[in-house]
Amino acid sequence: MATPDTFPETPDVPGNAALTITTRHRGVPDWWRARSAERKHARLLSARHRRALARWLRLTAKLATDRDSIRRRHDVLLHYRAAAVRSELLEIAALLDRALAPDPACVQALHDLLAHRGRSPLYDSRTPFSELEATLEYIRSGL
Repeated sequence: MATPDTFPETPDVPGNAALTITTRHRGVPDWWRARSAERKHARLLSARHRRALARWLRLTAKLATDRDSIRRRHDVLLHYRAAAVRSELLEIAALLDRALAPDPACVQALHDLLAHRGRSPLYDSRTPFSELEATLEYIRSGL
């Protein structure tokens, strides 16, 4: 005995309804990405994150002059580069502590300099030293 289809293959939906549903769902990921970017931007400029970056800069400056060869052997920081710009790192840390409204691009550049170990001139010996100096000058000018 044959039963009627409960769910027909072609529902009785007006022609524009399918477009409205698709457009609405297409906007959700864009809205989610925009909201995520706004939250990341707010976190990046928060006072807490700036204090953490200043601490990180001071720690990097301290590690630059570390004389323990065994400890330095297992560290990925290029100590000779960090030692060459040690005073600039400390100066940027002081500027970051005092900055009320720093440039977001400069704070992002500072975060990238300290965090991205594969691409940062502090950690990668293939990037030229002049790039490190240019990055630090850019960060200092934005603070």
